[in-house]
Amino acid sequence: MATEQVTFSFGKNWANYIRSHFSEERVQIAQQHILDFLECPDLQGKTFLDIGCGSGLHSLAAYKARAEKIVGFDFDPYSVATTQKIRELYGNPAHWEIRYGSILDQHFITQIDPADIVYSWGVLHHTGDLWLAISNAATFLKPGSFFYIAIYEKNKDTDYWVAVKKTYNRCGRLGKKKMETAYVWRTFFKTKSLSTLLSSIKYIMGYKRSRGMAFWTDVKDWLGGWPYEPATREDICEFCEKELGLKTIKVKTGEANIEYLFKKILQ
Repeated sequence: MATEQVTFSFGKNWANYIRSHFSEERVQIAQQHILDFLECPDLQGKTFLDIGCGSGLHSLAAYKARAEKIVGFDFDPYSVATTQKIRELYGNPAHWEIRYGSILDQHFITQIDPADIVYSWGVLHHTGDLWLAISNAATFLKPGSFFYIAIYEKNKDTDYWVAVKKTYNRCGRLGKKKMETAYVWRTFFKTKSLSTLLSSIKYIMGYKRSRGMAFWTDVKDWLGGWPYEPATREDICEFCEKELGLKTIKVKTGEANIEYLFKKILQ
């Protein structure tokens, strides 16, 4: 997996998202998504660690939710730069820190303090070593901390999508555009009834309601996201419970990413 050529940059994709789609409405949607999943009214008095901060939107959402301290880091320099720009828009808050580093770097992770909420949405399966990434992310937990992660689901179509992602990353710019268009056509419009077509249009037009994201940004993220290491719900829960000693609080399915909330038990 690690030797496969990658021509897709998550960071550049997120930079384009911020340039084209950033708004206070999207921040509010992202903030509410986090708070709803955690089942809390705000993050006041809580420290928030954003692993793979990407666009910076969710670190900002934690800031807006009044987190006491926010630390975000990413291995993609474009993501770090984009998150820095978002932080600058809000006056460079002293309690919001952004760093460059990898969750797989054993030395780097020793430099990050534990947090009350350790958050990593759609990131750890793109590192090239899912289980090490989860294990390392869990080292930031302290008794009573929550571990909020989202991981692509492994299913019968996984091998097909591995092939698609490899093909996409081998393409030039025009080839990528063709694959993006073909994917949207097949998934949302080809051989659909009128009612389904209308539902697809409504879904795309209202896509920002999904964590404040943008439709075409996520299409590119999905097709280009490599490395790619999905896992079943059962494997994630078993690993976090038996290997890491965490308690499963909730699991939410329904999208390609399954959302998990674990808690480190008080000792």
